Amino acid sequence: MTKVTTNVASRIWRLLTIMRLVSDGQPMSATQIAEELGVSVRTFHRDRAVLEDAGLPIAHCGDGYSLVGKPFLPAVHLDWDEGLALLCLVDGALETGSIPYRQSLEAALDKIRSGIPPEVENRIREEAREVKMKQQPMVDMSGHQDTFDELRRAVRDRLVTSLKYMGMRDAEPVRREVEPMGIFQRWRAWYLVAHCRLRKEIRIFRIDRVLDAHPGRKRFVPSRDFDLDRFLRDAWVVKRGEVRHVRIRFKGASARLVQELTWHPSQKIERRDADSITVSYRTGGLSEVADWVMGYAGEAEVLEPESLREMVCEKAQSISMVHRQGAT
Repeated sequence: MTKVTTNVASRIWRLLTIMRLVSDGQPMSATQIAEELGVSVRTFHRDRAVLEDAGLPIAHCGDGYSLVGKPFLPAVHLDWDEGLALLCLVDGALETGSIPYRQSLEAALDKIRSGIPPEVENRIREEAREVKMKQQPMVDMSGHQDTFDELRRAVRDRLVTSLKYMGMRDAEPVRREVEPMGIFQRWRAWYLVAHCRLRKEIRIFRIDRVLDAHPGRKRFVPSRDFDLDRFLRDAWVVKRGEVRHVRIRFKGASARLVQELTWHPSQKIERRDADSITVSYRTGGLSEVADWVMGYAGEAEVLEPESLREMVCEKAQSISMVHRQGAT
């Protein structure tokens, strides 16, 4: 095996970084790119020449350097099962309504179809009609694609971003500066994780509630301790809070249903008898757990913590009160 020297590895990293910086749609000067790389302007120009010789069209357009056109991936060859799986997955995603990447998904699907003989595509289509992947309804993102793209760019390039955000409890939208750290999708919506300079803490913003987003030129240095998967691990769905030990007893059909799925990474199941189980979790965001428990009505009982048990009781009393009053 060929040993990669430090100099070679460093240059590979610089070349990949230049490709990323010039392809984000916002031109950067030679000085800015050199500072990002931690090298001299002369070194940047030598690296740029290597990329241009390799066929990557980098042009200087007034404000700086940018990529001409869009980079592309090499062609791939799919077998029958791979084509079927891809069609089912894409069809299921597109049926949820307007989602981020929808146009890109449709364009990719058209490219795949163009390389498949019509008779083969028809056979895959016939089989795909018998294999459906239905997704949960999603928040309509048709009016938020530009915002999503800007936030994705801000996360990728670590750009301090100005957000105008309308929270659920806000009477008026609030303008704030944030440091975007990640984007994720859970339970029908897309979210941004960012360090809020206004609140001086990491917060979660639902992207369809972002009224506008303007990434600036100023970059931030993300915390080395932050990891998106680890950040979300303790949440039940989205909300985070003090991690608590949760135990819930399920019986009847609900017991069978609950043990068929993994509802949280920390899930542990203890069988009590033929008709009941006790499930335990370590999670925060107890209000979301309470909403989940309510869906099982009398076949679920919270054993601990007491605060979650009281939360479920309050929700049950509120629902009972509303429905006992009758329709208005």
